[in-house]
Amino acid sequence: MSPHFIVFLVSLVVAVVVLILTDRLLCPGLRGLLEDVTALPAATEFYIRAFGLAIVFIALAAVFGAHPDLKSDAHFMEYAWAVAAALQDVFQDLVIVLLVYVALITVLMASLRRKR
Repeated sequence: MSPHFIVFLVSLVVAVVVLILTDRLLCPGLRGLLEDVTALPAATEFYIRAFGLAIVFIALAAVFGAHPDLKSDAHFMEYAWAVAAALQDVFQDLVIVLLVYVALITVLMASLRRKR
């Protein structure tokens, strides 16, 4: 196997695990919040799916966009640093998407909140 493929495969597997964890940790709370705020099942489903698509596309774009510069005789630590560099892009892009999404949901909550 080529060094680029190994780095790509490991980065892809770790990114998918991070995506699954992010989805499992955030979606139940997000679904409850949206159901309470909007009281529209279609809107809740739309925002949940938009969140899922955004994190998947951003993470996969970061993994596919990584181009490690490894030689065929690279040592193990060079592989580890290449994977870490690819994952840095994944985490950085995910944090940006999460911050933008939280800002969007905050504006949605403020504008659609029920009067108490």
